[in-house]
Amino acid sequence: MKKVLSIIASLTLVAVIATSCSIAQSLAGLGSSNGITAGKVLTSLLSQSQNTGKLDTSDLNTMINLATLASSIQGLKGNVNNSNVFTDFAQGLVLGSNNKISKANSSTITTILAGLANNVDLSSLASVLTRSAEVTKEEAKALAATPEAAATASIADSVFKLMNTK
Repeated sequence: MKKVLSIIASLTLVAVIATSCSIAQSLAGLGSSNGITAGKVLTSLLSQSQNTGKLDTSDLNTMINLATLASSIQGLKGNVNNSNVFTDFAQGLVLGSNNKISKANSSTITTILAGLANNVDLSSLASVLTRSAEVTKEEAKALAATPEAAATASIADSVFKLMNTK
């Protein structure tokens, strides 16, 4: 009887360890929170663009979304050779966009966003988030005229062409 209980206990322990490893692998593959945020923002911006026919950078909410996008891609800066960062971010894009960004084009979009993060100083645009409740419409208009906002909006428009718009 003790031998049967030992075997059952051993099998239970193996099952628990296998389940734990499986859960850890699943969680590791969920994508980065920054990728998820970027996916949500890009989906929101795409929706606005489809509704109005363009990305309205004079709108305060659009500028806050662009600032959120700028902030969320900062982690891609300088990580060109870090495939884990890119893979996690790309997975996050798919999740955050609710599959409007497909797995097939998430890597391309991640590369495009990394190019923006690496080539444009987005810190002033991203800083809008820290004071988004205080930003006036006039400040949003002035910010929309900056090269950083223009570059981010332009990249967003490029990404829209790659997103699933079914």
